[in-house]
Amino acid sequence: MKHEFDGACAPGKPIHSTSWMTFSVGCYELVQRKSGNGTKRGPVKVRVIGPVSRPHDVYRKAEEICVALDAGTYVGPKTVRVK
Repeated sequence: MKHEFDGACAPGKPIHSTSWMTFSVGCYELVQRKSGNGTKRGPVKVRVIGPVSRPHDVYRKAEEICVALDAGTYVGPKTVRVK
């Protein structure tokens, strides 16, 4: 299983608003398309929330969680907050 993360409202994305205090990214599994042609995003397994002023900390935590999900060792909560 391969896991990745993304957030449509993350800093630097087109939907991002400068008035927001926090943003989140979702860690999801890449799943095979039914047609067999490529992969698509599965449901979000873990959401990482943090301040807009510290996006690198949020991305770092999401990456750590994706590595643990890939290894099958993640046992943490469904929502993780970076302070």
